[in-house]
Amino acid sequence: MFIAERGKEGFADFQTRRIPACDAPTLTSTSLLLFLPTMHTQSPPPQNARRFLLRGLVAGLLLTQSALTAFAQTAVPTKEEEEKAKKDAEKVVVLDAFVVTAGFAGSLAAAAEIKQNQKLITEILAAEDIGKLPDVSIAESLARLPGLTTQRINSRSQAIVIRGLTGDFSTGLLNGREQVTTGSNRAVEFDQYPAELLSGVTVYKTADAALVGQGLAGTIDLRTVRPLSHGRRSVVTNVTYEWVELGKLNPDSKDAGMRYTLSYIDQFADGKVGIALGYAKADRPGQGEQFNAWGYPDAYYNPALPRVIGGVKPFVRSSQLEREGWMGVIEFKPSESLHSTIDLYYSDFNETQRLRGIEIPLQWSSAQLQPGYTAERGLVTRGVFTNVFGVVRNDIVLRDAEVFAAGWNLRFGDGEGWTTEADLSHSRVKRKDTVLETYSGFGSDQVGTPDTMAFSMTGLGILFRPTLDYTNRSLLTLAGPQGWGGHVVPGGQVGFLKGPRTEDELSQFKVLAKRELDGFFSSFEAGLAYTERAKWEIEMGPRGEEGFFLGLASGARRAPLPPSVGITNLSFIGIPGMASYDPLAALNSGLYRLTPNQNPDYVSENWDVEEKVTLGYLQFGIDKKLGAIPVTGSLGTQIISSDQSSTGLAARGTTITPITGSHDYIDFVPSLNLNFELADRKILRLSVARQLARQPMRDMRAGATIGFDERLKDSTDPLNSPWSGWGGNPKLEPWRANAVDLSYEHYFKDSMGYWALAGFHKDLRSYTYDERVLADFTGLPTGIPGVTPRIFQGYRWMKQNGQGGNIRGVEFTLSLPGEKVSQVLSGFGLIVGGAYVKSSIQPDLGNPAVPLPGLSEKVLSSTLYYEKGGFATRVSSRYRSDYRGDIATFGPRGAQFRNLQAETVIDAQVSYAFKKGRLKGLSVIAQGYNVTDEPLFASEGLDTRLVKDYQRYGASYSVGMSYKF
Repeated sequence: MFIAERGKEGFADFQTRRIPACDAPTLTSTSLLLFLPTMHTQSPPPQNARRFLLRGLVAGLLLTQSALTAFAQTAVPTKEEEEKAKKDAEKVVVLDAFVVTAGFAGSLAAAAEIKQNQKLITEILAAEDIGKLPDVSIAESLARLPGLTTQRINSRSQAIVIRGLTGDFSTGLLNGREQVTTGSNRAVEFDQYPAELLSGVTVYKTADAALVGQGLAGTIDLRTVRPLSHGRRSVVTNVTYEWVELGKLNPDSKDAGMRYTLSYIDQFADGKVGIALGYAKADRPGQGEQFNAWGYPDAYYNPALPRVIGGVKPFVRSSQLEREGWMGVIEFKPSESLHSTIDLYYSDFNETQRLRGIEIPLQWSSAQLQPGYTAERGLVTRGVFTNVFGVVRNDIVLRDAEVFAAGWNLRFGDGEGWTTEADLSHSRVKRKDTVLETYSGFGSDQVGTPDTMAFSMTGLGILFRPTLDYTNRSLLTLAGPQGWGGHVVPGGQVGFLKGPRTEDELSQFKVLAKRELDGFFSSFEAGLAYTERAKWEIEMGPRGEEGFFLGLASGARRAPLPPSVGITNLSFIGIPGMASYDPLAALNSGLYRLTPNQNPDYVSENWDVEEKVTLGYLQFGIDKKLGAIPVTGSLGTQIISSDQSSTGLAARGTTITPITGSHDYIDFVPSLNLNFELADRKILRLSVARQLARQPMRDMRAGATIGFDERLKDSTDPLNSPWSGWGGNPKLEPWRANAVDLSYEHYFKDSMGYWALAGFHKDLRSYTYDERVLADFTGLPTGIPGVTPRIFQGYRWMKQNGQGGNIRGVEFTLSLPGEKVSQVLSGFGLIVGGAYVKSSIQPDLGNPAVPLPGLSEKVLSSTLYYEKGGFATRVSSRYRSDYRGDIATFGPRGAQFRNLQAETVIDAQVSYAFKKGRLKGLSVIAQGYNVTDEPLFASEGLDTRLVKDYQRYGASYSVGMSYKF
C-alpha cells in the first residue's frame, strides 16, 4: 500500500512512502481536463468519406466495448469475481478521506488532492507514473487544461494561451526557475520539452509574492521527478512507432518514425542520496497540405466590380522532427535540516521541412482574367486567367535549437526555526534557422511559355486546371518566371536564402528565509532574486543582411533542373504534380551565386536586448479562523527594479549606423490570497493582486529603419520634418494589470471527483500600441553627402505603452467518476472543463475594435474514459472558438494576424497493462491524434469565403509499449 503525503510546497514536494503490506504501484497525478462539444469539423470531402466513416466506427467500437465490459463486470458478480474484487480492494491509495483504486482513476484523485491543498488558484497536470504522460510534448497535455489552449503550428501544439492571453503574457518555469525561449519573443515553445522526462506541471493562475518570475496571464511551472520523494528504484523504458495518415506528400520524405525513452531512479546511502536520469529521443514525421492566398483585390481595381483572387501560394509540407532530451537530478539529504538538489536538462531540437508547390500570381500580376467569369455575392468564384507565369518552388526550412538548463538548490532548516534557501540557475538557448527558396518555371522575367489556368473556388481553397505540364523536366528550367529581384541580381533572381540566428541566456540567483510564527500571521518569509538576461538575433551576412538573393553562378537567365528526386503530388489544388529536386544539394553544388539583400527594413531586424532585474519580496502566511471557518492564505508584496538596454542598427539605405537605448524603472507588486474552507471539502478562494508581464524582446530592440527626404532639408517644423522612421522601443515597460480572482471548489466525499467554478477580472492599466511619436535623429546620417538638415527632430513609428482595458471571464471544471452516478458505471469517468472570456481592449487604435490576438471567447475540453482490470480507453477533445492568430510568413518577423476559424481536435487512446505473470510491468498502448482531420482555416476579414490560409494535417497514429522494473 502507498499513502500519499502532502508536502509543504504542494505539488513539488508531493511524496509517497511505502507500507510493506502490499505491492500497489506508486501513485502520481494527472488532470487532463477536456470537453467534447458538438462536432465543429468541416464536412469531409467525398473522397475522404470512407476514411471518415472508418474513424467514427473505430471510436464507436472502442466505447461500445468499454460499456459492455463494464456492464458485464458489474451486473451479476460470480464467485471468482467476488474473490478478485476482494484482492483489488486491498490495493488502494489513501489520500486523506479519499480511498480509490490505483491507476488513472487514482491519479485523478491525487490531482484533486493536490489542487485542493494549494494556496493559490491552480491547475495540476502530472504523469500517472514515471515516463507516462500521454503526449509527445508537454504542450499537447497543457492545451487540455481548463482555461488553456494552443494554436497548432505544423500540426503540433507549441505556445500556450492562458485565459485568452498569448504566451507573451505568461512565464515558463522549469523546477521554479525562469526559462529562455527559442523564438524571437518571450513565449516558451513547450514542444521543446519531452513529456516523458517531466513528472508534472503546476499552472498558477493567480499571483503570489514568493513566486519569482510570474506572468500576467499565468505561470507554467514544469517539474522533473524528485528521486528521494519517489522512494524506490524504478527503471522504465518506452518504445513507440508512429505514422501519419497523409502518407509521403513529398517523394523524398518520411511518413513514419520512432520514439524511445529510458528513465532510471534510485536512492543510496540509506535514502540520503537520490539520482534520476532520463533520456528521450523522437524521430517524428509530419505531412500537410497548405494553401495561402495573396489577397482578394477588385477584379479590375474598381470597387464597383467583384473581388477576385490576387495570387496564391500553395505547398505540400513534409517535416521531420528529431529531438533528443536528457534530464538529470541529484538529491542529497543527510539530515532533516539540510537538503541539496541539482537539476540538469538538455534538449537538441532539429526540424527539416520540405515545401514544394507552385506560386501562382493572378490579378496582382500580368495575368488577365477573361470575360465570362462567374461572380457570387461580389466574389469571382469561377473563371479563367491567361498569361500566367507560375513560379515552381522547391524550398527547404531547417531549424536547429539547443536548450540547456541547470539549477542548484540548497535548503537549511527543519521547520522549527528559521529555514533558509539558496537557488542558483542558468538556462541557454541557441537557435539557427535556414530558409532556402528556389524557383523554376516555363519562362524568365515573364518571357517564355505562359499558362492558361481555369480556377474554381471551393469551400476551403481553390482548384486549378492548368494547360501546361509541370512534371515535364525537359521544358521546365531554373529561372525567375516573374522577374522578381531582377534589378538586384544579374540575370534575374532564381531564389532566396535567409538564416536568422538567436541566442538567449538567463542567469538567476535567489535566496530566501522563512520562519513559522505564533500570532495573527502564521509565518514570515523574505527573499531576494537577481536575474540577468541577454538575447540577441541576427541574420546571416557580413552586415547582418536579411539573407541573399540567388542568381545562377553562370550569369545566365536559365539553367537545367538539378537531378530529380521524383514527382510531388499537388492534386489538393487540382494540379497533378510538379518536378522535384533537392534544393539544398543544388545550393551546395555551387549552382547559385549569392547577392546580399541590403534592404534597410531587414537590416534593422538585427538586435540584442539585455535585462537586469532585482526583486525583493516580503510575505506573511495566514492560517486562522474567521468564526468557525478556517482561513489560509498569504499577504505579501514584491518590489522589482528593472534596468534594460538594447543595441541595434539604424539603416538608411545602404548606410548602417549602430544605435543604442536604455531605460530603468521600479514596480510595486502586492498580492493577497485567501482560502475559506466553508465546509468539509468546500473551498472559496479569493485573490487580489497586481500582475505584470514584460514586453516581447523583439519590440524592445533599438534597431530602426530611417527615412530622410532631401526635399524637406530646410524645414524647421517637426510635423513637416525630413526625418522619419520605424522600429523598436528600448523604453517599453511591462504590461500591468490589477486582477481579482474568485473560485469555488467542491470536492466529493469518498470519491476522487470535484467541480469548480471560477471568475476573474483583469484591469489592464496599460497595453502596447504602434504609435507615431516625436524622436531625435541627432547623429544619424542623412545618407546624402553634403546635406545638413536644419532640424533633427521628426516622427517615428514604434511600440508605445498606452491605455489598457479589461479582460474578464468564467471557468468551469467537473471531474466525475461513473460510480458517483451509479455502480453500473464503475470504471467510467468524465472530465469537463470550459472557459468564456471577453475583452474590451482595442489592440489597434487606428482601426475598428477587434479581439486580442490569441483570444478565443469559448474554450471547451473533455475526456471520457474507462479503466478496469488493466484495460483503459480514453477519448479526448479540445475546442476553441474563432480567434486572431499569427501565422508566420516571409519577410520581417512582425505579426501576421489572420482570422482563424473555430476548431475541434479529437484524440483517442486505448491501452492494456499486465498486472501479473511473466509480463507484469508491461503496458501496450495505441493512440490517435486529430482523428477527425480537423484543418487550420483562416479568412481575410469576416467573410469566410475569402480563404487566406488553409492547412490540413490529417490524423497521426502510434503504437507502443512500456516496461517498468
